[in-house]
Amino acid sequence: MPTKISLRSERAQLLMRMFRSAIALLITLISISPASAAESFTFTGSGFGHGVGLSQIGAKAMAVAGQSAEDILKYYYTGVVIEPVSDWYDVRVNIGHQLTSATVQLVSNTGILQINDYVITDKQSVASFKYSPSGIVTTIKKSKVVVATLPPANAINIRWSGTRFLDGAPAIINFNPGKSQRYQYGEMNLLVVGKFFEATNTVRLKDEYLYGISEVSSSWPTESLRAQAIAARTYAISKAGIYRPSCDCDLYGTIQDQLFVGIAKISESRFGQFWKAAVDSTSVDEENGLAITYMGNPISSYYSSSTGGMTESALNAFGTGFDYLVPVADPASIDPKLNPNYSSWKRTISGAIVAKAFGLIDVQKLTIKDKRIEATSLNGTKVSLRLETFRSRAGLPSPFFTLV
Repeated sequence: MPTKISLRSERAQLLMRMFRSAIALLITLISISPASAAESFTFTGSGFGHGVGLSQIGAKAMAVAGQSAEDILKYYYTGVVIEPVSDWYDVRVNIGHQLTSATVQLVSNTGILQINDYVITDKQSVASFKYSPSGIVTTIKKSKVVVATLPPANAINIRWSGTRFLDGAPAIINFNPGKSQRYQYGEMNLLVVGKFFEATNTVRLKDEYLYGISEVSSSWPTESLRAQAIAARTYAISKAGIYRPSCDCDLYGTIQDQLFVGIAKISESRFGQFWKAAVDSTSVDEENGLAITYMGNPISSYYSSSTGGMTESALNAFGTGFDYLVPVADPASIDPKLNPNYSSWKRTISGAIVAKAFGLIDVQKLTIKDKRIEATSLNGTKVSLRLETFRSRAGLPSPFFTLV
């Protein structure tokens, strides 16, 4: 009997120890907080845009200080020459990307609008375009009543009078692919690309295109406007003739290339004439305009609104370096009086947006080092991006930022 009691006692003690160990383990597991993804990240910085090349705020400050357009450009683009380059040719500008519908109509009291072979002579008629698998369907309405439906077509040509493409009284048209914009120069083309259609405005680079560039205020000092006109011409020259099938264009009419707004820029009531004059003053003759060259070739004249006090190199921003796109001091960008909106800024970005920027499911930690930002996910995966790449994906104002 004593032996049986002893065995039972030992078994009870063993069970008790096991029970206590299990409870201790459970308490330990409960007390440990599992790692979690960050709900948001906060950044502080300065500047607006990629910060490569010309700083527009810096150019304005230099113009106020009495510097010429040539002085400004040679400061921000190292080792360049300002000289005449041919600009008497057309460029194809995308004014509507991946569209499924759009409208066009006359807004002037004179002139005609021609859509392929169909002619419109009044402001009350509106041509509507809609994508279909069989092509672009064009419907003409007058006072909201359908007066014609044109056969589906993969390509549509739109011309209006008073241009190089169609004789007659000068006309102005309104093209609306979701946002209304007026055009006076050139011609338009609609082309089916995939399951959408692209809209382009073919205009002469020298004047018709440059008149429509809206990158800085027309009220700025003359020499800063001239510097901008030369930089814009040079950028367009560097892109002209490089056809992009995805947009049926040489250039996008957005900040993806340069913001092109038709005739809205030179039609500004008080200051539009100043931008037009700046463009004209940088034209050398009928076939040439001033452009920025390096070793005899037009440069990739990148520019942005402002920086973090020093411009960025093309190598750090884009991964491809150019000898003329190296960092230079840009103190105006961090002066609150000269750059009130972006001399400093603070943004909080959700963890979901940050994770998407890196192509991750989640992000636990961010680290900035050597002009790159690295994200670490909960499973330990690490992805590194250039600051400019992250900036553009996450929607931050500039790549000149730090983590809070």
